[in-house]
Amino acid sequence: MPGTRALRHSLPAPVSAVVSGPLSGLIPALLLAALMLSGCAKPTPVADATPPASTAQTQPAPGADQDAEAARMRDAARKPHSPNTPDDAACDPLTGVLQGQCVSMNQEKVRGQCYSLRPGATTTKKDKKGKTVKVAGRCQPQSLIYARCRTGIDTCRLGDTSPVQWFACAQRSGATTRTPTPGSVMVLDANKGRGMPTGHPVYVEETCPNKDGTWTLRITHTNYDRQCHLDQDAKVRFNPKTMQATFLTGPWGCWAKDLKTMGFILR
Repeated sequence: MPGTRALRHSLPAPVSAVVSGPLSGLIPALLLAALMLSGCAKPTPVADATPPASTAQTQPAPGADQDAEAARMRDAARKPHSPNTPDDAACDPLTGVLQGQCVSMNQEKVRGQCYSLRPGATTTKKDKKGKTVKVAGRCQPQSLIYARCRTGIDTCRLGDTSPVQWFACAQRSGATTRTPTPGSVMVLDANKGRGMPTGHPVYVEETCPNKDGTWTLRITHTNYDRQCHLDQDAKVRFNPKTMQATFLTGPWGCWAKDLKTMGFILR
């Protein structure tokens, strides 16, 4: 080895003898170690003992966010809530109804007893020109008769009483309210443009307060089509501030928006 040979020639004789002896193989190793300690040699790269975290460990599993959100909504639904604190109340994300606050009337038996369609009898009469024409009689049950049957209210009978007259009479007796109440009769005000010149009553099956201060009502009424057919369990949004009702479902759901409401007749 050239480095070793040069070292032996430059050493004194006693030392040269030692180098050429049994330690001659040790000298190069010591020189190499000295060079490494001084930073002249490149150390052999050593693999990192800690493996990198896998992607599965650093990223949430698919659907984890949805599961966490569903669990959060379930926990919120279990919390007690009050219409007096709507900001803290859990509500249906689609309808806004406060969960656990709906109140309904269980009158399945009465529902069946109060409705039996009877089409009006057809008669004939002479018109102004003397011509015979057919006249359809009044079908039954009319909306007011059905509402009376469902509630059992037998007061304010004024002959052929209209819904508006019924409400005015009940109001004088202190039997009305502006707050939706299950088992009451909501009276829509007279509306000639919508074919309700004397108003229209609907029976309130269920009341549900909404987070925004309005109410979602489940109602049943007859004669919505002038043929005394039954519209059962329609959903209505009622605004107590404006006293207006908007039908959300049922035959009137496509047009009955912001109808003026007189209030609710109580039993």
